[in-house]
Amino acid sequence: MNIYLIKKNTNTRIEKIINDYNIRHDENASLSLIINNNTLELYNRSIFHKKTIKVDFLSKQNNYRCLKFKKKHEALYKALGIKKNYFPYVIDATAGFGKDAFLMSFWGCYVIMIERNPVIAALLKDGLQRAYKNKNIGNWLKKRLHLIFCDSFKMLNMPILKPDIIYLDPMYPLNKKKALPKKNMQILRNIIKNSDNYENLLNISRKFAKKRIIVKRPSYAKPLLENKVKFSINNKNNRFDIYLPF
Repeated sequence: MNIYLIKKNTNTRIEKIINDYNIRHDENASLSLIINNNTLELYNRSIFHKKTIKVDFLSKQNNYRCLKFKKKHEALYKALGIKKNYFPYVIDATAGFGKDAFLMSFWGCYVIMIERNPVIAALLKDGLQRAYKNKNIGNWLKKRLHLIFCDSFKMLNMPILKPDIIYLDPMYPLNKKKALPKKNMQILRNIIKNSDNYENLLNISRKFAKKRIIVKRPSYAKPLLENKVKFSINNKNNRFDIYLPF
């Protein structure tokens, strides 16, 4: 993938990620990746004075989300079916910036994120590597949260164990009655283009998951496969549709 590369300093660790994911410099690209000290950041060159985006598993926002909600009241926690002695192995097949994957790993699940877009995968890889070195969360995060750079539509052919749960968070359909999505989601939508057949990905997931498939949807949107939903768990702005394997 071509993108405008900016190196504020030399960092061999980040440069290796960029090379591994075959990201090439393009003077005319609308998005840029910035190597800034020890962090990889994404910037929209077409909108000036906007902040850069990075994956930061140590951020105040992540910490706030982990601590704010009591587990038993969190809709995603309920959808996962976590019990006292049961912490499912989860594949997050639409990883994005990894926020839900991190939360699931924080709760004790073993999570594999799958991301096919090289730019998003590079940001995730950088965020993981920095978090792994943290003295507070590094040890348990190494055991619970991992990344595969690949296309989720090929998961049936991947050399990985069948998960208990596959988690899908497809790009939300635009709602003309509401304001534009947040900055991160706008950039994600611009990169991914939302051209995938997520119904097909759901059916692939139903062939691979052992116990259930969780699909995150906004409250205003229909289920991906309306007549196949086993049950749903709702919160204020979205819901989690639960499907069973074939």
